[in-house]
Amino acid sequence: MPVSSILRSSVFELPLPAIARYMRMGRQVPEGELAARVEVLREQAVSVLNPARIWRRVEMPIPVESASLARHMEGCHAAYLVCGTIGAGIDALQRRVAVTSGADALIVQAIGAAAVEVWMDAVESEIQKELKPGEERIARFSPGYGDFPLDYQRTLLAILDTPRKIGVSLTDTLLMVPSKSVSAIIGVRMAKRYSPQTMVVASV
Repeated sequence: MPVSSILRSSVFELPLPAIARYMRMGRQVPEGELAARVEVLREQAVSVLNPARIWRRVEMPIPVESASLARHMEGCHAAYLVCGTIGAGIDALQRRVAVTSGADALIVQAIGAAAVEVWMDAVESEIQKELKPGEERIARFSPGYGDFPLDYQRTLLAILDTPRKIGVSLTDTLLMVPSKSVSAIIGVRMAKRYSPQTMVVASV
């Protein structure tokens, strides 16, 4: 039985340009009063984040009917089942600020979306360190993409035991709780340019 890898952290960077993207500002960044308000809310958001993530490596094939997933995973011999969350604090903060300001609620929503994306990118970087010589990872692929059934989240979260391990569960309508959570599959394949003959072993 493969052993799951778990990593928790309370500190990671959340750059302003990443937040601006989820505020639908494109390459622009907030300025003036808006920038000041985003900074205030960002500080509040970071103080309540409780990021956690878990992954497990499995061998192919993955028993699910999905042409989209099959195309995406073509050439892969293994995969990582992954789930990450930034915790329930951001949901509570969004509800709290929404009482007095809809605009603030939208900013907090953007901050949360940016935070979980940064967090999931960090997952990929950690997985990269676990790969065997010659292996490479491909982009993550989540239930709900293409014809990959959204209800596969039930299977994925059950395999990872996310309710117990990192506090992520599903509602009856397949909404993730906390809301700023992501589940995905990351394929692993041999790099096209890799050849064992190119490896150099140092002698002692």
